[in-house]
Amino acid sequence: MGDWADVPAYLRAPGMSNKWIGNDTSPEVWHISGFNEGAEGAFISGPIKGLVHRPFKSIWHSPAYGAPRFERTVDERKEISTRIALCSDSEYGWQDVETKWWNGMDGDNPGFWATFTRRTGELWIPMQLADAVATELTEDPGYENYVQEWDILLAADGEPRWRMPDLQPPDWVNDWSATTSVKRDEGLLAPEITVGVGKFKVANRGTAASWPVVTLSAPTSGKQPARWWISDGASKRMVRVPPLNRGEHVIIDTNPANRIAISAIDPVDDWTRQLVRNSELLSWLFGQYGEAGVSVLERFHGQGFTEPIQPGTVAAITVYCDTENMRASVRLPQRYERAVS
Repeated sequence: MGDWADVPAYLRAPGMSNKWIGNDTSPEVWHISGFNEGAEGAFISGPIKGLVHRPFKSIWHSPAYGAPRFERTVDERKEISTRIALCSDSEYGWQDVETKWWNGMDGDNPGFWATFTRRTGELWIPMQLADAVATELTEDPGYENYVQEWDILLAADGEPRWRMPDLQPPDWVNDWSATTSVKRDEGLLAPEITVGVGKFKVANRGTAASWPVVTLSAPTSGKQPARWWISDGASKRMVRVPPLNRGEHVIIDTNPANRIAISAIDPVDDWTRQLVRNSELLSWLFGQYGEAGVSVLERFHGQGFTEPIQPGTVAAITVYCDTENMRASVRLPQRYERAVS
């Protein structure tokens, strides 16, 4: 075991640290509070609203007689608002800081807000400006004290929970080392076939339920399709995947809120990383690969997934395949309700 002094300084720093990582236009890293605060010329100069708790709305049913009854909660838009000071020690330095900051923060392209504590590690969430910045400019920051404060409101597009890197156990390749029998198709008269069995153990270390994302390969030659089955979460229920034809590799997000099952022909590099870049499935889908994708949702015939992996548990995900040398990959997003717990 190493000495405490060998641990990087930012990991030893007490308290909470916040960073802003600019969007693709200007992916600068800004230490805006805590460790190395202001090193790049930006720091938080006011309270932070919306950092901790997940926004939600309670849905209540009002019966004809009696008090309202609770039904469920639904996610609302995640927002963070604060005051940011941009500063330097010269006129041109301040102008340079302003340019870099606003190039990396706008209303169209998300950057990342990251929060670190020694208890939870570093969590992040993609965010972008929710509204135009309306703070009045002081008389001339570039002439007087080389600092300007701005009130900003950031919002997350979609998922309001904090992230950590997805967990992904080793890929499974069907080598027939473990087998079972299963009906090839639906119906009482469907023949039974022998399939290879693959198992993945994956932990949900987060504080929110999470849905596995599964990548399946297809044959690279021949006319015979590959047939796959995926377990519904950690349950024993197996969901039948539509037969995959030659080159029809598929990625399936089991989260029913996303309803994503997309295939395409021949990924060009590392097969799982090419399909899911930066562990952000939606970014990949609506990027260059999404245009080539062909939806297979209609071929599921109404089947779906109902069982997420609960927080603080280790799940066993099972896949079946009827074709030799087919490959499967499973990753589990890690989601957190709060940045500070």
